Amino acid sequence: MTKSVCERSSTPTGGVQPATIPARVSVALLTPAGRGALAVVGVWGPEAVASVDRLFTPRGGMPLVEREDGVICFGTWRPTGEDVVVVRKAPDRAEVHCHGGTAASATVIASLETTGAARESWRQWLAVTSPTASVAEAHEALPLAGGPKAARILARQAAGAIDREQARIQALVTAGDLQAAESGAERLRAAARVGLRLTTPWRVVLSGPVNAGKSSLLNALAGHGRSIVSPHPGTTRDAVATRIVLDGWEVELVDVAGLRGVDDTVSAVEQAGIARGLAERQSADLVLRVVPADALPQKPGPVAANELLVLSKADLAPEATLPCAVATSAATGFGIEALAAAIVHALVPEERRDPALLGNAVPFTERQVAAIEALVTRPR
Repeated sequence: MTKSVCERSSTPTGGVQPATIPARVSVALLTPAGRGALAVVGVWGPEAVASVDRLFTPRGGMPLVEREDGVICFGTWRPTGEDVVVVRKAPDRAEVHCHGGTAASATVIASLETTGAARESWRQWLAVTSPTASVAEAHEALPLAGGPKAARILARQAAGAIDREQARIQALVTAGDLQAAESGAERLRAAARVGLRLTTPWRVVLSGPVNAGKSSLLNALAGHGRSIVSPHPGTTRDAVATRIVLDGWEVELVDVAGLRGVDDTVSAVEQAGIARGLAERQSADLVLRVVPADALPQKPGPVAANELLVLSKADLAPEATLPCAVATSAATGFGIEALAAAIVHALVPEERRDPALLGNAVPFTERQVAAIEALVTRPR
């Protein structure tokens, strides 16, 4: 750039009142640690802008303290002579955008510390700059979102959806319309079942007898050879996990050791693998009970509430059927899409039962759930 660059930011910054500002200058690295194209350092506190001014020479010469909030300025960081961009976010907040190497941001932070700034975490910056605790929690959770659908839900909460709904319920309680308030709270409780899992993948365990085709099914769902496939029984000894995204939701598939008959001779290592597999079943959100079509039992046994029956190797016995089971063939790809849809439906039935439930306010922390309960249970 050959001219003075001091432009107003396209993002409004003056309308939100921050949380409590500390009585000193604080500084934090806001971008992930490590190398990148750009690093951002946040500075906040009553003397934040003045502290940046001591180390920053803007093009055009006008000090940062004399500029309006929202202004973007290009200039030089004096201790290093490096070109940086500084954004005055508010009278008590600024951002320094520098080269993405680790040394550049470390130097900016160290030089601010020489002016008396105290190093803090990026979470503290969120707490200070977010209008509410829920917005701060949403921004913290967004990088951990389990798939695009979870990210969209969290983005709506970052835009204030959960706060607006809580305010609406509070207004109903104040007005004495307790039935409507309880109805709103009940919908939030229902949404929270999914909301509390937005940063944790759903865990799906593939279980069944040895050589049932569990590993092949996992590979077919994942789209690559994650589990070793062999015709020899007992190949899978340990739990093999892989994370995938099914219809926008993050799912962790777990392939466990195959179950043996009571008369089978089993080594100590395989016994340990079977025991671990049984433990994985207990903690799973969903168990795919895999039954091979070429060895179909007359009675596969009752289906538990968190189980989905899957008929594997359908290409080897196309006439085989199993009530309420999803027929599949990892070899031909038959039924794999239907199985993926069935998994998502079992894990997130709300999408079909009430499509609007997850489209607005969704509590996603225990603090938010407790706050909603407090609204409708407080003494009146």
